[in-house]
Amino acid sequence: MKLFMEALWSATGREVTGVYHGMPFEGFITDVRAKYGTDLQVTVVDSDDEMYLIDGTTMYDGGNGIYENLHVYM
Repeated sequence: MKLFMEALWSATGREVTGVYHGMPFEGFITDVRAKYGTDLQVTVVDSDDEMYLIDGTTMYDGGNGIYENLHVYM
């Protein structure tokens, strides 16, 4: 997990795909910020300018029930 989080920290501009509430999306990471503790929060924007805020641990796990089948192309 440590290596994934380190890679995610510098992943601005990388592609992300997944499913949000049953709807597939594809976008790019526009921002990564540190959260309280050891987690990160990633901002993903798709071609329709929809914004998704996803925790780094959720991305590492591949989903959490709201987000599913998450992939980061690093």
